[in-house]
Amino acid sequence: MSDVIVTESQGDSDLEQFAAVGAESFGESREHSLRWLVTARDKTTVRLARVKGVVVGGYVLMPAGQFFGGRSVPAQCVAAVSVHPEARRRGVAGTLMSDLVALAHEQGAALAPLHAATTRLYRRSGWEVCDRSYAHVVQTRALTGFSGDGRLVRDPDAAEVEGLRRSFLSRWDGPLDRPDWWLSLEWDIGDPDDQKLKYGWQEDGAITGFVRYAQTRPGGPWMKVSVHEFIASTTNALRGLLGVLGSHDAQAPEVVFKQSSLPPIPELLYMIPDADKVIDTRAFMCWMQRIVNLREAVQARGWSAHANTAIEVQVSDPVREGQERYVLEVSGGHGDLARGGSGGVQCGIGAFSAWYSGTLRARDAERLELFRGRADDLAVMDTLIGDRDTWMPDYF
Repeated sequence: MSDVIVTESQGDSDLEQFAAVGAESFGESREHSLRWLVTARDKTTVRLARVKGVVVGGYVLMPAGQFFGGRSVPAQCVAAVSVHPEARRRGVAGTLMSDLVALAHEQGAALAPLHAATTRLYRRSGWEVCDRSYAHVVQTRALTGFSGDGRLVRDPDAAEVEGLRRSFLSRWDGPLDRPDWWLSLEWDIGDPDDQKLKYGWQEDGAITGFVRYAQTRPGGPWMKVSVHEFIASTTNALRGLLGVLGSHDAQAPEVVFKQSSLPPIPELLYMIPDADKVIDTRAFMCWMQRIVNLREAVQARGWSAHANTAIEVQVSDPVREGQERYVLEVSGGHGDLARGGSGGVQCGIGAFSAWYSGTLRARDAERLELFRGRADDLAVMDTLIGDRDTWMPDYF
């Protein structure tokens, strides 16, 4: 569709039109969609696709960092991507993705993570799957015996919570380094009928754990407890916050840890005697990753401290419609990227992004025909990333 124009939102009328598109795309109320957009517009970038002046789609970029190799890499998190049903399969989504990649790069981001309703669309524009979003359904009675030394604090300070996250979650590859306003957008807005709770666990005056969860009554006699975030940096915080959730056993037969709020291998597996009988794991949407600025991504990430080598790569990008050759150098935990070299390892930007994120090994990518190169070069690439586990505990 050649008559698609993408611009920033210009005012309330634009947001109302985009809210209607989002409501129809995601099956939520127009009022909720508009409330989220109105709150988001001063903190994020809202871009809209128009055809003959009518809003037919759009997306939102949310600035944050993303931890890789123990360092925070600048990112623009992609949310609210939607196209009105009447405008689908006419090139609107592709136009939005091209605009998104260029704008995220222009705004200084290296990465553009997202949760995909459709992997096919995003793969065409250079994203690749890193993992699924998981829900762990735990029988509440299994949590009733936990307790820890410390004090429960309701509605802890947002800056303290984000500080806890930064110090604790940087040991994984993938978690967001969120701005302090993040929860005002991603949590405080919601169904007013839901009981939404935030608790911190305090030890010696410091917050060592944090949980936020919703209590709802979807119908029938029982309450539903849905955990959206669970961070515990000490044993006392872990056991104490689990005990808080277990205290709902009289009204809620299950606690649902939603959207990968627990690590991929949950600690609960080691803490509950009959874990196989009381924990059920389900997979949902895919976390996908895309690099929008290769050199910035390489320079900002932490790399293996033991590596001292250079690899020549050739990376193709469907949005930029071309391929470039680079020399990737890693030494003493730092990396750099310069144009040049022979392109000994060839791949697309999506596969390179998944490798960069630590979820796709170069040798596995070669077997999947996503990388091409000499076996020894691919083996060296896999030594550069380091040995951190991956986890995306943030849903946006």
